[in-house]
Amino acid sequence: MFISDPLVFVELHKTAGSHIGRCLNDILNGHQEGKHNVVPPELYDRFILGSIRNPWDWYVSLWGFGCDGNGSVYHQVTRRFGWAYYWRQLNKEMGRTWLSPSQYLTQVMSDASKPVSQWQDAYRDSSDPDCFRSWLKLILSAERRYDLGEGYGFSPISQHSGVLTYRFFKLFTRLRHQLYQSPTLEKPKHLNAVWKKERLTQFIVRNEALEEDLIEALQRAGVTLTEQDRQFIRQGKSQKTNVSTRRTMDHYYDEETIALVAQRESFIVEQFNYQPPTPA
Repeated sequence: MFISDPLVFVELHKTAGSHIGRCLNDILNGHQEGKHNVVPPELYDRFILGSIRNPWDWYVSLWGFGCDGNGSVYHQVTRRFGWAYYWRQLNKEMGRTWLSPSQYLTQVMSDASKPVSQWQDAYRDSSDPDCFRSWLKLILSAERRYDLGEGYGFSPISQHSGVLTYRFFKLFTRLRHQLYQSPTLEKPKHLNAVWKKERLTQFIVRNEALEEDLIEALQRAGVTLTEQDRQFIRQGKSQKTNVSTRRTMDHYYDEETIALVAQRESFIVEQFNYQPPTPA
């Protein structure tokens, strides 16, 4: 999370957050505080900026990052148990000092049946569409929702939507404990109403139009940009960070997996009018 007087940038994983943060750090007098932090209430009065990415491309990027041995999802799903993670990190991910005994038991029992070998095999080859499709079916399976950790499985959102939607609501709304308790989140048809009521971000930069969206966001936040500032932002098209060894998303999808993402990420798809890839 990048914090400055005019704005706060909340970084949703794999949505060009490193590049956006670098631009903001060059233009504004601010500082970086962690990466994927939830905005604390004392900063709610700032201009809150977020970022998003086409869900079909986002999943390929998340998987490709894991194929290189990187990322929290990769490390969670490819190990059986994470005892230190249970006691030191999972509760923090969910904004709690401690979880209930039943929640800890649920996580441990789920991890006991985690198909670790299937997860590991799905990360075997970043150029193989079959590996990606196997991984996608695992990560978008409601039955395997606890494998990812980070509290995703405990949120009603995980019963009908993917981890991208979960992270979107976790980072970009005022929901805290309600993210894991509210019955309103049990039905996907209610997500639009929850978003309108609890929305925290004033602007969300689309990865596909990053440079121009970021310039517009800064202007809306009241930041005066020089022509040099604009050029610096636009030069970012050729400067990518945290890239993975994978091909473009059209290479990986077939009709079944396109439909799966469309179903599990319908909120994001409809909110930003994202279009699916061409099936291989």
